[in-house]
Amino acid sequence: MSNTLEHQSMQYDLHRLVVVMIFMGALIAAIGVSLSVWFEYQNIGSEVLNQRADFLGDYTYTRYAFIYNISLMIAGLCIVLSMVALFLLKLGYFSNYLSLIGAWVGFCVILMGIFPINYLETHRLVSTCFLVGTVLMYFLCITDKFNHNSACSWPVFFISVLGFIAASGLVFQLNWHTLDFTPCDKPHTQSHYCWVPITMWAQTNIVMIWCLAHAWGIRKVAIINQQSLAQHYLAPE
Repeated sequence: MSNTLEHQSMQYDLHRLVVVMIFMGALIAAIGVSLSVWFEYQNIGSEVLNQRADFLGDYTYTRYAFIYNISLMIAGLCIVLSMVALFLLKLGYFSNYLSLIGAWVGFCVILMGIFPINYLETHRLVSTCFLVGTVLMYFLCITDKFNHNSACSWPVFFISVLGFIAASGLVFQLNWHTLDFTPCDKPHTQSHYCWVPITMWAQTNIVMIWCLAHAWGIRKVAIINQQSLAQHYLAPE
């Protein structure tokens, strides 16, 4: 009994680690991006929303780029740690695949903070790996609902559908010869919209919301498991 109880306690601790790390990663990323947008808004106004999100990390263009890049590095580290804990939970084959893809995405986020758009060639490669990783991550969550329904809740499923659409839009807009997007030549007017930054901003926000929804789903699983364990040991023999 003591071995079983110790195992269940470790499982609960791992659940909490996944939840805390994912939540902290999403929160830090949201704060960093929001501050960067706010500071840049002071310079160019609403045009900040019509430029690509990764330009906020350009040290030669944005005065407070270090805030954006540091937040990416910390958020990516939190995601990697949470995915390691998710892998150790051994919730099934799908969970293992998701943890590996999630760790890949988190590692790419770290590298995007280390190599912002100033390091153009490296940044292009890393951001493309991040984009492909998010497409795979969303695809896994979508297909999971039609297979064994082990790790993705319905909110995560619906967010994954939106994320898959946004990420796929970026995939189709990406120039695979240069691993970059074609810049918008015309100014932002009512008759012309630059879809690359619009889609990229949508993708950025969806990733953060996905992390929060996934953390909440893992938290519910941990509570159910803990309640089941308590009922098992309180039940009369």
